[in-house]
Amino acid sequence: MGFPEPMDMLSHPDTKLRRVNWSEDLDTVRRLLQDYRKWLSDHVETGGPTDSVLPAGLRQVDEEIAGLPGVYGPPHGEIILAFDPEGLAACGAFRELEPRVGEIKRVYVRADHRGPGFGPRLTRALLDRASELGFRRVRVDTLPTMVAAIQFYQEMGFKPIPAYWSHPVPGALFFEYHLAKSRPAHLRPRAAKSKRSGK
Repeated sequence: MGFPEPMDMLSHPDTKLRRVNWSEDLDTVRRLLQDYRKWLSDHVETGGPTDSVLPAGLRQVDEEIAGLPGVYGPPHGEIILAFDPEGLAACGAFRELEPRVGEIKRVYVRADHRGPGFGPRLTRALLDRASELGFRRVRVDTLPTMVAAIQFYQEMGFKPIPAYWSHPVPGALFFEYHLAKSRPAHLRPRAAKSKRSGK
């Protein structure tokens, strides 16, 4: 199932977003999460503050890959995939933390899709899906080095919150987004136009 998107949010308009189909996409998701794992490993500078905790983080990703769909499966999880004419371009995952509270995880965007526009577009699709599943709040954590992600989370309306888990990386940041009880405007049916003259 694809996502209707307003034109002012379209970045890479030839890239289409859809929900995962586990009966068909399991190997695809596994492959992209393996790419995410490699990116995560390469992203941390040797000897940096996160270097000592990286193996634990990679083990967690390995466990998720081995156990797919796991927490990202129904009824309370989801993965959104992005495809362009060349193939798989990005993914983002969503899981339940507690009743009515979810968490965005494993957002990975292929290098040629990074930059202004596409990250918020993928995040918006995850928020819309969380709303459809009945969640009221969505949390996310990120590293202090992820400047672009921090900026677009704040621009989208995520608010800083205290740590909701014992993150092993010093300085990790935590955000929360409050979902409206109604469906997002671009998913609501359009009102029928009046047939009166001049309306």
